[in-house]
Amino acid sequence: MGDIENVVRKRGRNHYKFTEKVHSKKGIVALFIAAVLLVLYVVIVYRAFSSEGKLSAYYGSAGIFSMILSLVTFVLAIQSTMEEDSFQLFPRMAVVVSFVVSVCWIGTYVIGFM
Repeated sequence: MGDIENVVRKRGRNHYKFTEKVHSKKGIVALFIAAVLLVLYVVIVYRAFSSEGKLSAYYGSAGIFSMILSLVTFVLAIQSTMEEDSFQLFPRMAVVVSFVVSVCWIGTYVIGFM
């Protein structure tokens, strides 16, 4: 019985992370919202092309709301990169994805007004 406990302890000891860092909750939330906004962008643009631009005003309202939310998500992602003692994977991914989503939404509306 003692030999099995020593083997488990030795193997388990090698899998510890000796750090106080945690994953940023703001970064995870920002990444999730940015991913949802990216999917929503693709769906709305697809629907707009398939209906030859004759969508309801509700789609336009959803687009403007999504554009504003993408900017808020970008700010949240930047704030999450400034958290101390947190891993930077999710915040950095959130910054990139939310930046891409913001550029897509803003670019779509700028092109639409031309």
